[in-house]
Amino acid sequence: MSGKIALDTSVAIRFLNGDAAVTSRVLALPEVVLPTIVVGELLFGAENSSRPLQNLPRYLSFISACVATLIGRETATFYAQTRLALKRKGRPIPMNDVWIAAQCLENEWVLVTDDTDFGYVDNLQVEHW
Repeated sequence: MSGKIALDTSVAIRFLNGDAAVTSRVLALPEVVLPTIVVGELLFGAENSSRPLQNLPRYLSFISACVATLIGRETATFYAQTRLALKRKGRPIPMNDVWIAAQCLENEWVLVTDDTDFGYVDNLQVEHW
């Protein structure tokens, strides 16, 4: 296990919005990992917000301070396996969440999230802050 903490979009947004409990925990980490899909969701959220000119630079600064790794062929394999396992359980989750879970499984990251859907993913280590 890598022991690295990856943030889901829900927790990253809480950090960006100044949630004290999340902020203190994130700032205590030696590094913060953002799955690639989370980066995309954050950028979409900033661009789609009512204040994109204020939010986008803030979000980009946060993303730049984090470790974001690329999705590759191995991630796609984890995605396919995860999606199939969820389908067989009758527990589909949003496709972006499947990609986030796949990248976390591949890299053995602990995913910090507010989203309960990740609880359906086998072998995914999840923490709720």
